[in-house]
Amino acid sequence: MNAKMNPAMKTWSKLALAGLITAGSVAFAAQPQAHAASATSAQAPVPASLSAQTGSTYIKTIYSLAKQGKIPGLNAIAGKTPISAVHYKWGQPDTGGDSKGNHYEGYNFGMGQGAFAFGVNKSGIIYDLRNFGESVDQSVGIKSLTFASVIKTLGMPKEVRFNGTDKIYVYPVSSYELKFVGPSTVAKGKTAHIDHINVYSAKAAK
Repeated sequence: MNAKMNPAMKTWSKLALAGLITAGSVAFAAQPQAHAASATSAQAPVPASLSAQTGSTYIKTIYSLAKQGKIPGLNAIAGKTPISAVHYKWGQPDTGGDSKGNHYEGYNFGMGQGAFAFGVNKSGIIYDLRNFGESVDQSVGIKSLTFASVIKTLGMPKEVRFNGTDKIYVYPVSSYELKFVGPSTVAKGKTAHIDHINVYSAKAAK
């Protein structure tokens, strides 16, 4: 853990390890520094009961967790959990992690075990949680969802944004933004599936 973290991060680290990363959670079940690019990395970060969900049931689960600032597969809370708690359980990220300002860090567990990314502010607090699901079996989990299924379950989004080739459905949830992100265009006859979801704290990103 970073010896130079500020007092606020130290306080949240203790809380995260004692409460936010709860006993029995598969999401942070790995031993300290267990994550690596090799086959010796952590256990599957996404609980099977969640990763196996599909359609409306899964979308409702995502929405319910977003009210708490969470995403499926993690006990981290946007705007509250320090990235040091993730480092403690998963080790250093596969991407990012070398910036002192706002930046993103990513973990890709491979072999159907999913991928996550974290937006981290200059104080080391996570402001954006992202779950990319896993691409091996696209019949379940994040990548099984479509924009049409999201609208059918949650209604029209408050806002539709475009970023490069991405289309983003934005739903305000409590003090957070829940985002469903996927391709803005697809080949004729194809269906646009969700690539990843975000739970974003605008306040913590400042």
